[in-house]
Amino acid sequence: MVAATLPDRKITMTDLGGFKRFQAALDAELTPRHTVAQAVDHYLAQMRIPKNGLDFMAFSRGVRLDGNTVLGDLPEQDTEWTVMPEVAAG
Repeated sequence: MVAATLPDRKITMTDLGGFKRFQAALDAELTPRHTVAQAVDHYLAQMRIPKNGLDFMAFSRGVRLDGNTVLGDLPEQDTEWTVMPEVAAG
C-alpha cells in the first residue's frame, strides 16, 4: 500500500511567481486523506493569501491537479505544485 511511505513525503507549494513557498509533510498539517483542494486552502491560509471570491487550482509538472484527488493517491512525482487563481479570458 502506498500510504505507508507517505509520511516521508512532503508537498511543496509556491505561488506563480515563486515568492510564497510553503512545505508540509504528510503527517501532521496535511495527511494522505486530505484532498488537493484542502491542501490548496491550507496553503492560502498559511501564506495569508486572500481568495477574494476566486477559485484556486494547483499544477504539478504543467498539469492541473484534480481538487478532489486525495494526497495519498498522487504519484510521487507530483509533490511540487504551483498554486494560482483560476482565471478566464473575457
